[in-house]
Amino acid sequence: MAKEDDVLIQLATRIPKGLHREIKLFCVHNGISVMEFVAAALEEKLRKSSVRGGGRRAAAR
Repeated sequence: MAKEDDVLIQLATRIPKGLHREIKLFCVHNGISVMEFVAAALEEKLRKSSVRGGGRRAAAR
């Protein structure tokens, strides 16, 4: 998750309306922001992919 001194950038993407609704509901029920959810989900995905051989360096190639 982002640390207090991390520089944040804005990420703009398009996702299906239904998925956005699910994410918002999940966040409300769990008391987190959508930004926190998305950052954690992306970090988790990157961590899992790097374990399987590839990681960030392979994705950048």
